[in-house]
Amino acid sequence: MDINKILTESGLKCTAQRRQVIDILNKADAPLTAENIYEKSSDISLSTVYRIAEKLVEKGIVTKNTIRDSDKFYYELADNKHRHYAICLGCGNMKYVDICPVHDLKIDDFTVTGHKLEIYGYCDKCAGRAAV
Repeated sequence: MDINKILTESGLKCTAQRRQVIDILNKADAPLTAENIYEKSSDISLSTVYRIAEKLVEKGIVTKNTIRDSDKFYYELADNKHRHYAICLGCGNMKYVDICPVHDLKIDDFTVTGHKLEIYGYCDKCAGRAAV
């Protein structure tokens, strides 16, 4: 991934902080909150992470989503990959799901242009503590 090219083509300066945020998102195996990005960064303040993330969303480099009953935003690279998530109700960890059960869904008199699927449950770590 050529981060400098991505930033330049979007009309943004190639600052070390922007490159670092994109690199963190690129290496992530699930969407991250601004707090997650901040924790993984070496020298960026939380307010700067928010500003950078919002600017990257504005330029279409990053997508911003929420999950069920959450007031937090989750950021990930806008690479147009089709993804679904399994989300732990105990710890909040998110994991990509490799299959799409609705990929070939046909609905009479309706053209599907996209969908979002979130699967809720408990990870192995939290399953023992959950009262299911």
